[in-house]
Amino acid sequence: MIEYSLYVLLALIIVALLAEVIDSGLGMMYGTLLSPILISVGFSALAVVPAILISQAMGGVTGTVFHQKYKNADFRLKSDHFKIVLAIVLPGLLAVLFGVFVAVNIPGWVMKDYIGILVIVMGFLCIFPLMYTFKWWKMYLVGIVSAFNKALTGGGFGPVTSTGKILGGLDAKVSVATTTYAEVPICLSGFIIWYLMEGAYTVWWFPIALSVGAIIGAVIGPYVTAKINTKWLKISVGVLAIISGIYLCYTVLTGFNDTFSSMAYSFIFKQFGINYYPTIWDWISKELTKIIGGWFGF
Repeated sequence: MIEYSLYVLLALIIVALLAEVIDSGLGMMYGTLLSPILISVGFSALAVVPAILISQAMGGVTGTVFHQKYKNADFRLKSDHFKIVLAIVLPGLLAVLFGVFVAVNIPGWVMKDYIGILVIVMGFLCIFPLMYTFKWWKMYLVGIVSAFNKALTGGGFGPVTSTGKILGGLDAKVSVATTTYAEVPICLSGFIIWYLMEGAYTVWWFPIALSVGAIIGAVIGPYVTAKINTKWLKISVGVLAIISGIYLCYTVLTGFNDTFSSMAYSFIFKQFGINYYPTIWDWISKELTKIIGGWFGF
């Protein structure tokens, strides 16, 4: 885990701000952008996942308020847009439970490929100049599929929800705004489940810094949604969904490539009686273990 410092706090706030501008402005990519960045610079996955969930929820609350302010959607209790949020969230919460059960029984690469291909197809359908008729059953289906995906892999909610509602006949701006709102209970429930399973969070400065950035970004994102032309917003959502799907599939292929490469190299080196180490650090670790073991007789 990276040590606390002012520079780290500022970097986290800025990165979360940029990710939330995209997420609340176009309806996706917060977790997709932040997760690999944070893990690659040294934060543990166990710290990253709950921090992203709670900060995305905080950004979602702020984004919902400003989507209402900029009239991207109408979230009064009896409005159709609020009912759409409920249509996404209520079946979605049930789908989360089923998704967790499936996740422990199916390999992760299968789920990532499934979501990647699904999102790519939906993205292309968003880009094509087709007209879609609004149906309530489509909203329920989007809620079930997107929350199911979230439970399986921790991602796939935004791309599926935003593109799915557009394909369901919803205006692009309303689709983005209602996705921002729907992310709040989904992310909060995910954080609560994590908290109950893993216990108290020990490094609160990390999620707090992300939350500050997400809240600031959520003020800007809805303004972008309000100002961008609906046609271009629909295309932008489709393009981002395609990029997200391709990235998911790429990570699966990269993982396979690394695994098969290591197996091949290990086999070749073994034929010459040489031990194979994937990285120089693996070799150093092995040699140090042998030396220290020799000193203490084990």
